[in-house]
Amino acid sequence: MSLRNIPNKRVFVFESIDPTQESVRWLVEQGLDVSVGRAMWAKDFKRYTEQEIIEAAKGFVGVMGASGAHFTKTVLEQLPELRFISKFGIGVDSIDVPAATERGIKVSNTPVDTQVVPVCEHAIALMLALKKRLLDWTPAFMAAGGWRGDIFAGSLAGATIGIVGFGRIGRGVAERLAGWGAEILAFDPMPMSPMPGVTQVTLEELLRRSDIITLHAAPSPSNHKMIDASAFDLMKPNALLINTGRAWLVDYPALRAALQNGKIAGAGIDVFETEPPDSADVLFHLPNVVVTPHSAAWTTEGLKNMGWCGARNLWAMVSGEGAATLVNGNA
Repeated sequence: MSLRNIPNKRVFVFESIDPTQESVRWLVEQGLDVSVGRAMWAKDFKRYTEQEIIEAAKGFVGVMGASGAHFTKTVLEQLPELRFISKFGIGVDSIDVPAATERGIKVSNTPVDTQVVPVCEHAIALMLALKKRLLDWTPAFMAAGGWRGDIFAGSLAGATIGIVGFGRIGRGVAERLAGWGAEILAFDPMPMSPMPGVTQVTLEELLRRSDIITLHAAPSPSNHKMIDASAFDLMKPNALLINTGRAWLVDYPALRAALQNGKIAGAGIDVFETEPPDSADVLFHLPNVVVTPHSAAWTTEGLKNMGWCGARNLWAMVSGEGAATLVNGNA
């Protein structure tokens, strides 16, 4: 398809992710009429409401951004000219893909390797921060005259670590923990390729046996709030929960209760039900929780690569030149 045969060349980058903006300028150089909305690195970043994204995206043939706007069926019905959604990131749970497909809207994602490694590292960093008591032994603690005292650190060696979701990131975590002296369990509802040193188990067995549980499953209707009150009841009282995957996977009120009631020993959380979350969230005030602002994959190189992948996807969908990483190839 030649670009000059496309009657609508207007595309809306509702969230900029490439800090260099080179990928956005490239789209302009290709001949697209590009409008740019919010930058994800803005300190006052906030997500679009349904009405805000409807108003902002009206009249555009293509949009590009991360999860800061939800393209629900209601939203899609109000955007009759929309034909292409280029999503930054692997997950597309912020988009009603069946509704998009029904309307002939192509949807792509960015499964780039530079997202995988930082998330694997971040998950392990959260494990270590909790085990090594880095929330307790702080500069402020020592400046106030604190010294070891009755705080005792732990170790990943000898621990049983359960990985929920054994795709690229789950496998990457297991690969990086090989040689650490930990027992590694894995659960995935999909068939898993065997991996030396990893034992595949049921979710119930993983929850019962693990000292650390790290979540890396892709969102699906079957795993919504899979870590709920009944799941916390199965866990050891010394268990740690790590979530660098999706808030979708966890019942957060149940998590808060489990942490406050001593059902589990601690949590490392990078993703939240609402983002940015409410600053009054009790999770920010509990001594056994380490939190980060959905920053597991927030690296300059990774964001640049994601931006370029998204831009090339958008160009391929709009122009017909090249191939996009489509999640709904039949649209």
